[in-house]
Amino acid sequence: MIFIVQPCVPGDSQGLAAVMMGARFGDPHWVFLWQDPSLEDITVAAAERLPWNLISGRETTRHEKVIDVKTGEIVGYARWTLPSEWAKKNIWPEAQVAEPTPENCKLFEKKFQAVTDNGRIRGLKTDGSSAFRSRPLEVVDAKIMKDGPYLTLDYLTTAPAYQRNGVATMLVQSGLKVADENSMKAYVMASPAGFKVYQNNGFKLVETVSVDYRKYGGSEPMVHHFMVRDPVSPKP
Repeated sequence: MIFIVQPCVPGDSQGLAAVMMGARFGDPHWVFLWQDPSLEDITVAAAERLPWNLISGRETTRHEKVIDVKTGEIVGYARWTLPSEWAKKNIWPEAQVAEPTPENCKLFEKKFQAVTDNGRIRGLKTDGSSAFRSRPLEVVDAKIMKDGPYLTLDYLTTAPAYQRNGVATMLVQSGLKVADENSMKAYVMASPAGFKVYQNNGFKLVETVSVDYRKYGGSEPMVHHFMVRDPVSPKP
């Protein structure tokens, strides 16, 4: 198989949603968040939200996808966030989603609002389990960010049928190239499934957080690894 990394556009939304939600459904901790999880329904709603999500925060957010050259199918996706102080430095412009026309901006926002309630995704549980699980992660995240600035990897996913074929590594290395060119540290909050990919690309473990949410019905603790990578200077 031959893969290439490309920037994302709003027209990718259906393909991106299929990859993102398909991979997410393999994570029982994520499925637990939903009142009545249906892969088809959640994917359709995600595709409606994505155009607006892609154009939001354009100054600091960068999006890339991996394409299977033979099929043209989207098989991977990554979202990175630049430090706010780098927003006006025109860093990594090729991965910045193009500014939409006023008409498209209104259309994307309308689609987003049609499948959300005041910006909140429909169908998620409202029992407090999400906040309970997020709180310890937010504490560690805030502590680590004080040692920044970082190029932060916010989201990384590979279509289930294409996992273990180097797709995730391609996306990680694309962002780390930018980090190294700008002497910038990189940061990711990794799931256990992604830990080796980051470790193999120079990230070091800073802290691990395990959240036991059995009181809400969870069957096992949710684990996240906080990892940081120093920039690598080019070889002379």
